[in-house]
Amino acid sequence: MKTLDPRLKRLDESRVSITNPHGISATLFANSDVPVEPSAVTELLEMLEVSETLREVAKAQPDAFDQPPSIEAVAVTPDFHKAKGIPVGTVIATKGFSIPQAVGNDINCGMRLHVTSLTAEDVYRHRDELETEFRHIFFEGGRNIPMQRVQREAMFRNGLTGLLETTPRSQTEGQWAEFHQCDWSRELSCVDRHGSLKANSVFGLDDFMGPPDRMTRDGQIGSIGGGNHFVEIQVVDRIIDGTTAHAWGLKAGALTVMVHSGSLSIGHLCGNYFRDVVRQLHPASLKHPANGIFLLPGGGRHREQAELFRDSVNNAGNFAFANRLFLGLMAMTGLKRICGDLESKLVYDAPHNFLWSEEVDGVETVIHRKGACPARGFEAMAGTPFEYFGEPVLVPGSMGASSFVLAGRGNQESLCSASHGAGRMLSRGEAQHGHEAEFQEFLERFPVVTPVDFRRADVRQRRDIYEKKMDEIRQEAPYAYKGIGAIIQTLTDASIASPVAELTPLMTMKG
Repeated sequence: MKTLDPRLKRLDESRVSITNPHGISATLFANSDVPVEPSAVTELLEMLEVSETLREVAKAQPDAFDQPPSIEAVAVTPDFHKAKGIPVGTVIATKGFSIPQAVGNDINCGMRLHVTSLTAEDVYRHRDELETEFRHIFFEGGRNIPMQRVQREAMFRNGLTGLLETTPRSQTEGQWAEFHQCDWSRELSCVDRHGSLKANSVFGLDDFMGPPDRMTRDGQIGSIGGGNHFVEIQVVDRIIDGTTAHAWGLKAGALTVMVHSGSLSIGHLCGNYFRDVVRQLHPASLKHPANGIFLLPGGGRHREQAELFRDSVNNAGNFAFANRLFLGLMAMTGLKRICGDLESKLVYDAPHNFLWSEEVDGVETVIHRKGACPARGFEAMAGTPFEYFGEPVLVPGSMGASSFVLAGRGNQESLCSASHGAGRMLSRGEAQHGHEAEFQEFLERFPVVTPVDFRRADVRQRRDIYEKKMDEIRQEAPYAYKGIGAIIQTLTDASIASPVAELTPLMTMKG
């Protein structure tokens, strides 16, 4: 049993109270087997000082709010770890204002899961060919997603619905042929908010949309991104809840494709721009917050900036939904080329870096999730394919470790939020040093497909290229992350989400 940080108070086996002088209800969900790093607790406590910033801003600019602003609650998921100002795994419910930094720059980073008719044996039998094919598709110019300006604008304004409305059946080059194979009547119902976020404008992306008179290709759509993002081929190793698994198309031995990616440079453009905006909106009579976290009031004198922020966030969010869609289609293309025809079904797609506007007791509440999956229950999922089961929650382990599919239980204390992964235990810098024997053993048993082909003799002779890419993989190696078991146990015991199936990885693609 691990010693609890003295700044925390254990409430029960799965809940810890975060004592703070601001009167904010703040709960960390972590059992005694989940490591809790002191630096993350420090960062969280410093973040809660945003309550004092809110009080000062509301006093200096009362006309900046349409309603009395407040922080309703804070919940922290078991994969909680230090970040830059606001820890990963933090969920914040506010009224009257939003906190752009509480989403981060990778807006609508999220997870997508497909289940296929293939089996693990299909991967084992064609491992080398699949590695070559996937490297070509993901990293060597094989994605081939030509788009017109009208399609990009519709994507930014209306997400997947916009793409569907502006893409003719005759457009079949590259991944568009696979796009038309989707069962769209079902596909949209298996994506959070149908993957279609309404934006009244497209902010700052005119050059990216391209010329109006011809097809163009860009370097973003269909990109995995860096860090812990991936496309992974997995197999359903264990069914835990047979009824729910059957309803979602999961069966033991079935091959799955899990996608973890976000809005890439589109989100960074939005995040960086509005980080400057909120600094400028901060009352000149007040000092800048010591924690560096600024607020965006939701109305009054700042209504125009708040509406522009919402449009920009939705632009980036829509792009991320489309990006995950195409990453999934690219994986299906590679599997079909090497393993033959297959059937594929989308299980679910949802963000874990975003803002959700929800009505609570007749008042609009903004739920900020930074590295946390929505885990809504039966009532919230009414009218969707998940109303009798709860929202699918996709929780990947570290690279090479099991991932889990769970069903949300709508736990209000957790703000209906669950972990988005195992959570880091070592910083990226720390993960690059030591553990060499463990790292080499991992590489020998688990194929990691990157832009660099380590099978080539000429690549292995270029130590500069080889070591640079190896350092990037070390940053995401299994020993850098918490064990997934304690994370899942906490989610289960706290009635946040119930496990449905365990997925074992077979091969992963990393940018």
